[in-house]
Amino acid sequence: MTIRRLLAVSLAGGLAATALAGCDRTDTSTLNRPSTPVVLTGGKLNRFGGVAPGRVVAFRWAGGAWQQIPVQVDQRKLVPFGSAPASNAAPGTPGTVYGGGSGGPATLQYADPNTWVGADPNPNVDADDEVVFMAADAGGTPPGGTADPAGVVAGSGTQVAVTDPRAAAERGWVYLYRSTGGLDPAAGKDYVDYAFALTSGGYKTTYRRASGPNPETSKVTTPTYTISFPDRWKETTWKVLAPGASQADVLDGHKNQFSTSSCSRSNQTFLEEEGAFVANIDGPVRAIRSYVGANSGPLTQRTHVMYRDREDVITNLRVHAIPAIMDFVDYSSAAKGMTYRSSTKPGGVVIDGVNDSISTVLPAWETVDGPQGRIYTRNTFTSSQANLGAATTHFYRDQSLPREEQCWGDSSFYGASGSYVQRGIDNTDPRTKPAAWLTATRINQFLPPAADKAKVAAYAGDWAADLDRPLTSSVTPSAP
Repeated sequence: MTIRRLLAVSLAGGLAATALAGCDRTDTSTLNRPSTPVVLTGGKLNRFGGVAPGRVVAFRWAGGAWQQIPVQVDQRKLVPFGSAPASNAAPGTPGTVYGGGSGGPATLQYADPNTWVGADPNPNVDADDEVVFMAADAGGTPPGGTADPAGVVAGSGTQVAVTDPRAAAERGWVYLYRSTGGLDPAAGKDYVDYAFALTSGGYKTTYRRASGPNPETSKVTTPTYTISFPDRWKETTWKVLAPGASQADVLDGHKNQFSTSSCSRSNQTFLEEEGAFVANIDGPVRAIRSYVGANSGPLTQRTHVMYRDREDVITNLRVHAIPAIMDFVDYSSAAKGMTYRSSTKPGGVVIDGVNDSISTVLPAWETVDGPQGRIYTRNTFTSSQANLGAATTHFYRDQSLPREEQCWGDSSFYGASGSYVQRGIDNTDPRTKPAAWLTATRINQFLPPAADKAKVAAYAGDWAADLDRPLTSSVTPSAP
């Protein structure tokens, strides 16, 4: 347990004792996970079934008063993938991911009226929609008899109690209400700004779904970081904007390929063939960018969920049997001088274009730190194919003049690191039976440069332990 966690537990324990002494009341949240979202499905929020998303508002109790906080509703629906059109000139029709075809397998997707997926046919909150707010916005519990906040439907409140399973005394509360119509669910805040921008124009009128490329100048910006997307499957800019960071662009690319010596399949080839966007959503709490199409895996999907301080990248592999797969982050020359650390190399090595010996055991966490900022990252996968774990190793390369030609980006490996599945992966395309499944999740956390370099490994380990034990929540009708 790190110093940060020990101090947090000690503080939370004292506050919790005070709360219990006062009829289990507290005026503040004791949660210590400021970058963590709380995501609830509509099925857990019975009072909001049939309510328009714009009428869902959230409050905390702090400083002896109600304070409105940002909340976001993302609608989802079951939709078939369809198929890529025969040519880029083929017109699209709403109702599938690709905007055409016979339908095919269906999955739960984020609804977006600006893509061929289309809006949710139920315009109100339903069981599969998601309601999200940030744990950092939680507060305490109001005294008994406290009136509902202004601007809400009387008696419509739902209390969401959030608890840290790593420290039960760390708790916080958020109160969801139905607005009478005059309140903005964003509460006047915007934690994430995502601008989806095709250089060709509007998505439905100009996107080349049969074959790419489809250049973009898309960008997400928060108070903590900037990420750029020049096309589907390409993520090429990481600038840490947190206080004290130099704001240098330290990313060459988030890369995928069969091996370091094979460019037959990579992010570059993915974007040159069939593909489509599922959703591009810009909300006050998070942004969502989701797309499909990776050569002979037209249903393979990647979804970026971007919060104020972190990015979650979820990849659903849906393709015929393949020989192997790599998923790694390759830094740019601007990252030179940063220190790479991991759970297997906590002392770290300097990123300088000169290779170092790093364990091939998959680490629980990785981090780079320097004047450019601090970035934690963790890459995990789950699969129905049981024998993949033993065949998956850690890849690391810091080499300014590698022997292999790079598939895209610059010509070097700078602190490149990630996972490498070095055996055949069974068919994961649901159109062919039997089909296995594989989901990879990469979480990137953006932070200021570390004030105490000696504690970076401990803090990163604590961050990874938080990911392993997500916040828990309980939902009850509000009765302040």
